[in-house]
Amino acid sequence: MNSKQLKKRYWIFGGAGTGLLGFGLSALVESGFLKHSDAPAWQWILAGTFSLILIMTGINFLFESFRCKQKLDLD
Repeated sequence: MNSKQLKKRYWIFGGAGTGLLGFGLSALVESGFLKHSDAPAWQWILAGTFSLILIMTGINFLFESFRCKQKLDLD
């Protein structure tokens, strides 16, 4: 992979990872509010599970961005 491709991957994964992490954290807080409302149990359980999936995906994207940055610094 050349330097231009690594830079592109760095920015794409960094931006997507930050967005997914932030959205997942917001969704997690909202699922907590759902838990303490009159919503059925399956709603807040499903919302919490999907928000955790988004958070973990965002973190993995940020790790990939960091890996690309390290490869760029080595070159």
